[in-house]
Amino acid sequence: MRPCILHSEQDTAKLARVLAAEIRFGDSVGLRGDLGAGKTTLVSWLVEALDGRCSHVCSPSYTLQNEYKVPYGRLVEHWDLYRLRELPAELNEPPGENTLRVIEWPEKVPGLMDHLSLIVELTASEAGDRKVRFDGALASKVERAVADEFLRG
Repeated sequence: MRPCILHSEQDTAKLARVLAAEIRFGDSVGLRGDLGAGKTTLVSWLVEALDGRCSHVCSPSYTLQNEYKVPYGRLVEHWDLYRLRELPAELNEPPGENTLRVIEWPEKVPGLMDHLSLIVELTASEAGDRKVRFDGALASKVERAVADEFLRG
């Protein structure tokens, strides 16, 4: 599939709504991309799409992990592994059935990529657009849903 192109923050919000509909609590999602590619912004819109408070979303670069409560006793774990070389002990276990785990920089920790349900790769262009590619077990399903949503306008 061709990569999805995000031309605006509204497109990022639209992508987050699609992701919220296609991924499930209990999944682990990796976000790849250079600094400034929009990983934390996507998490913010994802939390909002899950009816959480996106105003509380911030990069866990220094805290390693933030948690965001969403309705029905569910939780979004937001991890940032940029400064790590080893897997934190908490990530050795899969998330609970009421937890969605979103991990920025999963490629920094050997072996983690194989345990992700979905990998979202964001690449920023000089014009400010974001090219988005998907990988992992849920990639085909998400690609179809994204194509449907973005073709609809």
